[in-house]
Amino acid sequence: MVVFKPFSPYMPTHPERVAADPYDVVSIEEAQAVISENPDSFLAVDKPEALQSDLSLEKWGELARHELERLYEKELTERPNGFYIYRLTSGQRQQTGLVATFSVADYEAGRIKIHEHTRETKERERVEHVRATRAHTGPILLSHPPHANLKQILHKATDGDPLFSFTDERGVMHEGFMIPNRELARVMMIGATIPSIYIADGHHRAKAAAVVSGMSGDRSQKNERSHFLGVLFPSDELTILPYHRVLTAISPEEVENMLDGLSFSYMIKEEERLVLPNEHGVFGVAYRGKYYKLTKRQEDPALDVTILQRDMLTPYFNVEDIRTDARVDFVGGNKTVVELEKLTQVPDRLLFTCHETTMTQLMRVADDGGQMPPKSTWFEPKLKSGLFIHRFD
Repeated sequence: MVVFKPFSPYMPTHPERVAADPYDVVSIEEAQAVISENPDSFLAVDKPEALQSDLSLEKWGELARHELERLYEKELTERPNGFYIYRLTSGQRQQTGLVATFSVADYEAGRIKIHEHTRETKERERVEHVRATRAHTGPILLSHPPHANLKQILHKATDGDPLFSFTDERGVMHEGFMIPNRELARVMMIGATIPSIYIADGHHRAKAAAVVSGMSGDRSQKNERSHFLGVLFPSDELTILPYHRVLTAISPEEVENMLDGLSFSYMIKEEERLVLPNEHGVFGVAYRGKYYKLTKRQEDPALDVTILQRDMLTPYFNVEDIRTDARVDFVGGNKTVVELEKLTQVPDRLLFTCHETTMTQLMRVADDGGQMPPKSTWFEPKLKSGLFIHRFD
């Protein structure tokens, strides 16, 4: 069973002003530009380095706490205890998720499943943020196999007027609703029938919540620190986009050597434009105005990002760890061919395009206790931070 726990969220009076993109998809320069135009942006809380650089970790956390306290006084209001709904609509696609708090005990027992390891530096930062703010400020994106009864409750609850509704700069509509109190027990009982759920995005925030929970010494279910903020969506409503790889300082000889070496295991075809793969086992390559389509000759059950690492990045460019290799960068999201081709206008830059990882693959890796390579999934649209805040002290 998985615990779904109702909570009393703090929510903004003007959500369209406060709501912000997740801290880890916004650069410091982008955050500074947003905050200079809108000081109430939640980026001031989630990314305080945009306000002041060269801070110690402790001072960084204090600044985040200060900005959150400012918003408590100006914008944030405590709402009634209960379950909430976060619905995002992008074009013809819509995803409707349960907003609740989820048990650290379930996370530590493996009932909330992971598919990637956390990095120590990033983990320490998130631990300090949760500890200093005494709140979970950014929702963890969770998923579960479709559940007809839960979907029925969520969609029925969205028939009324939303608590908030606004459309962001990308054309995505964000809406919030509250589930009627009469459904609380039913929602909690549904959780008791679900053996496990999956972290789709937010592994560092989940790990930080567990670490901070342990600091209190009180692991009882009544302690709000024993739960973290999440939004739970059915897997068939989530959209994963590709995550491509870019290598810099690459010589023509290295690219030629790779193409020659791969010709035994891949069909290689030169193309007029960059290839965006639409099936498993196919990769696009772009270098100095030339474009190639690489198709694996034999079926390979591994993830495409794993195949790319194993067959190309490591043997031909000595990339052992893509998280730390300074030559490697990543491009995620709904990028067009034209946008991606512009990246290769730098003479010694090599671009690999991949097919997206699927939710079925993600859940299979998590079920097997495996780990996906970093930057394997880019979920779109992104959940906004600052719309629901779990305050535990």
